[in-house]
Amino acid sequence: MMEYNMLEDRDSTVRELQDYLKECQNEVTHILEYVGWTPEHFIKQDDIVSCSFDSSHRMPRKYLTKHEEKCELLYVGYKKEDLADVIGYTQDPTSSSVHIGKETMNRVLRDHHVQNHSIFFAQDKVPLTPNEVTVQLTPAERAAIHDYVVEKAKNERRLNRHESDQFLSTDLQEMVKQKDALDRNKPKSYMEYLAQQRDYKRRRQSYRAKNVHITRKSYTEIIREVIENQTEYVAMLRQEEAESAPSRLEEKPDESDELDELNDEEKEDNDHRGRKDLHPTIALSSQGTSNTA
Repeated sequence: MMEYNMLEDRDSTVRELQDYLKECQNEVTHILEYVGWTPEHFIKQDDIVSCSFDSSHRMPRKYLTKHEEKCELLYVGYKKEDLADVIGYTQDPTSSSVHIGKETMNRVLRDHHVQNHSIFFAQDKVPLTPNEVTVQLTPAERAAIHDYVVEKAKNERRLNRHESDQFLSTDLQEMVKQKDALDRNKPKSYMEYLAQQRDYKRRRQSYRAKNVHITRKSYTEIIREVIENQTEYVAMLRQEEAESAPSRLEEKPDESDELDELNDEEKEDNDHRGRKDLHPTIALSSQGTSNTA
């Protein structure tokens, strides 16, 4: 009887475990269906490969090209802060990328020196950072490479130009989101790192607004208040102009009144001159009368 009870307890324990496993399996299946995965997704193993520059770097094959692009620069001695200057522009979809290899660079420099009748020295490597460009190349050589890059970029832009405006059929909101995501993933240079630290310090409590109500306002509320303030200011200016216009008309003297005043003054001057001319005549006539007498 005791053995029967033990077997029954074991069977009940096994059934409970089976029910629990079945419940867990159903929950996992529901989660996989929700995210669109299948159990084969975990069984399938990615093709793991090693980096060509550092064998300790192992990764799936689909990430190898992007990894080696950065690892090669680190392998030859560049710092992580320099990666933004080297590969930052190639990740920007709004800029035109012009690839210049060692042969292309030496050809451009050779043509420049032949044109200017100067001595040409071939370069062993292509400078990748602004500091290397300044050290390896003279100002005239940098100007020659700049002209070549500008001309190539113009030609590529001319070929890729479309007759219709692409911004009329482009989702600008999605474009801004992609650009923000690209800026977040792009490695920062040393100067950008310092700027980020400066902005972080400015976000401390001592730099924040003391009025909590202002800090909690949404962007829409702030813009609404700005528009209302500007509208009230414009209305006030118009009211002041309307009130000052009649006063200016009253203060402005009438041109006809000014002409009348000028005419009256001229008449008075003429009368005064006439009276002055008559005084000598009267005096002479009075003297002649006295002599005759």
